[in-house]
Amino acid sequence: MRKAFIPPNPPNPVNYSDSLKNPLEYFEKYISNDFFASVSTLTNMREVSVTGHSLETSATEIKKLFGCTMLIGIYALPRLRMFWAQNTRVPIVSDNITRNRFFKLRSRLKVVDDNMISAEEKSHDRFWKVRPLLDSIQRGCRMNERSPMVSIDEQMIPFAGQVLMKQFVRDFYLYEGKGSSVESALLATPEKLDVGGRMVLKLTDTLPLGVFVFTDRYFTSIPLIDFLFSRKVFLAGTIMANRIPKNAGISSDNDLKKKKRGSYDQLVRDDGKISLVKWFDNKPVNLASSCMGVEPEGSCRRWSKSERKYIDIKQPAIVKNYNAFMGGVDLLDRVIGKYSMRNRTNKWTIRTIFHFIDFSVAAGWLEYRENAKAAGLPRKEIMDFLDFKLSIAKSLILENQGEDDMEFEAEDDEQPGSKRRSVQPIPDKRCRRQGNIHLMEFMKDKQKSRSKCRLPNCNKLTFAKCKACGIYLCCSVERNCFATFHQ
Repeated sequence: MRKAFIPPNPPNPVNYSDSLKNPLEYFEKYISNDFFASVSTLTNMREVSVTGHSLETSATEIKKLFGCTMLIGIYALPRLRMFWAQNTRVPIVSDNITRNRFFKLRSRLKVVDDNMISAEEKSHDRFWKVRPLLDSIQRGCRMNERSPMVSIDEQMIPFAGQVLMKQFVRDFYLYEGKGSSVESALLATPEKLDVGGRMVLKLTDTLPLGVFVFTDRYFTSIPLIDFLFSRKVFLAGTIMANRIPKNAGISSDNDLKKKKRGSYDQLVRDDGKISLVKWFDNKPVNLASSCMGVEPEGSCRRWSKSERKYIDIKQPAIVKNYNAFMGGVDLLDRVIGKYSMRNRTNKWTIRTIFHFIDFSVAAGWLEYRENAKAAGLPRKEIMDFLDFKLSIAKSLILENQGEDDMEFEAEDDEQPGSKRRSVQPIPDKRCRRQGNIHLMEFMKDKQKSRSKCRLPNCNKLTFAKCKACGIYLCCSVERNCFATFHQ
């Protein structure tokens, strides 16, 4: 039956304004210092159980391991061992962790004590080996403000080895493979829901009432829309043709194809709670929703081959909103895929740990970018993802280092015979405030001319340089930028 469809009023938008933090603080929202301390203890225990000797690793060294692994993903040499080879070594990696130590720590990484997990827990949770890490990141995710418009989509962890868990779905919730049960913690899950619908119910447990959820055809079904509607959660998404009731009476694909591009048909259920919309663009698209329909009708531009120009065609509101709000997980996928920690390993646990470290960095950057825009920061001053990840990697490597451990930071800016010195990036606040590693050295005997002080708003010239930060800072009776910079 066709009738007018009146969607519910959307909730008020979320205010993302927040004071900007440094990159490491965004990262630590998902993975805290306690996690690194726990990993170092458990890794030592693992080595003792295997060999009888402790690796004597520490939280600081585990941070170095992850920081160097991030840099390995960024530099992306063809072979992992090339980072330590004589002709291709990368000092910031090779000077901070030896090759053998890197591989040893990586192979022994543990995030859970096997002896503390019961046989029942192991049989019910296929991800028990990495569960503490997943719980830590999930807590960080749930600290984020929830937008009134959310999307649910699948995400895959690239892994070439043998593993039972073959799919990954993000709030996030990890799909454990065929035969696993996915149940909502709030209400009994209807038996007629497939695994996609059950996952959506599971993920919406943490959402407030009145939110609009967008899903793709893998998840959307009429029973799912009905059940979410009873919980005052509204869903819109593309739907497979075989999930539309056969007696619905909506226009066929051929009927819409005979009409001009942009034609559509809408069917509203008798109780007025669900709208089905079929829209013809290049091909028919089926959508179902409990929160939106055709109105208000809009338009979009498409290229017409016959007319050889762009033309405006009609576009239902549900299509416009779906295109606008469905894609958050895809964006996260794209960010994670850049400079990811994908060095080869045959252990799914190590691959999963690295993936979620990348996940934390990507999620932190997306939050930072939203905060920077809300704070009115000019676009050119917003840190891009590469610099953001480099900053986190450098902070993990530098943390709590002594003077003897920082040689790669104290390299001279000037090369013999060069006329122009390279510019050293300014370190973040956490690094610059570690007072025990910041020592001043004067470069007068190594260069002919002075360099500009890097403290903002200072234009003085100086021979003084911070050995740890690698940048020039003036220090005199009249002006002590070195002290000001590190306070």
